[in-house]
Amino acid sequence: MSYKKILVDNLTCKRRFHITFNDDEKKVPLVEVHCLHCDAVIFSRENHVPAKLARDEVLIKLTDLSPIKTKECYLQDHFSPAQKPKV
Repeated sequence: MSYKKILVDNLTCKRRFHITFNDDEKKVPLVEVHCLHCDAVIFSRENHVPAKLARDEVLIKLTDLSPIKTKECYLQDHFSPAQKPKV
């Protein structure tokens, strides 16, 4: 059993995602891992073993980033009052 972990940093929402998989499993045609917060694709590979999101964390330091980075984020603020258009 060969357990592997990949780190993916999202520079838009300042999150680090821990993606795990077992190298001994059978490969599938397409693997996609989605963000739990906004459903953006954070990891996508063709002909890869199944992968899953093990955890996510808020990035504190932006000086030590992972080699894999993304900027895709669909998170929307539903708590702030809506902006009134200026006339």
